[in-house]
Amino acid sequence: TSVASPSAAPERLVAPDAALLADVLEWDVVTWSRAVRCWCAAGLPGPGRTVVDLGSRRGGLSLLFARDGAHVVCSDLDGPSPEARALHERHGVADRVDYRALDATALDLPDRSVDAVCFKSVLGGVGRDDNFVAQRKALAEIRRVLVPGGRLYFAENLTASPLHGFLRRCFIPWGGAWRYVSLAEMAVLLADFEVRTLAATGFWATFGRSNAQRDALARLDRLVAPVVPRAWRYVAYGVADVPNAG
Repeated sequence: TSVASPSAAPERLVAPDAALLADVLEWDVVTWSRAVRCWCAAGLPGPGRTVVDLGSRRGGLSLLFARDGAHVVCSDLDGPSPEARALHERHGVADRVDYRALDATALDLPDRSVDAVCFKSVLGGVGRDDNFVAQRKALAEIRRVLVPGGRLYFAENLTASPLHGFLRRCFIPWGGAWRYVSLAEMAVLLADFEVRTLAATGFWATFGRSNAQRDALARLDRLVAPVVPRAWRYVAYGVADVPNAG
């Protein structure tokens, strides 16, 4: 992995390479990389812009946006893990990152104060124990803190197929409490935004027990995608903007 000097001018991302994707996403990289490529194609905020990364944990998404030159608030409910700062220091972007504890349903940020917000696999935890109201509150808070014309970059786990639901309840410790959203619910949550992209991907890859297995199955997913109903896919991703008049 290439490491940038903290004082170096950022080299704007057109498409992230495999090494960067691995550090940004950590697991199930091939499937979730479709979200990152979508975001890069839409354009990342870049220098002079402020991005809030919600539910960041180990700081992967913060790395992506800081690597492209933005100032990033790397946050989680109880603050990011120590691994986040170490990751950013290794890539030479820690001087562009602040670390904060933020609750997605009650953001301690002023109205219209940030240029972009990003999150990956956050809404399920926000909505634990079937709390769709909390998920709607999180999206309302995101819209509140974004400037007019500000942008949301999102990637989220979907309810997917009945098979996914059964296996999650059986084998994932939090699978019964986590509130996975449907693709239709994702559209409802984004109703107050101008949705630029709302796509869904992935079916078999999530069943892999290692990153190598997931990545191999993700390539199979590309072949079967035309016959898999969109409602059965397990990742939603895209870009949504706050209207300029809003």
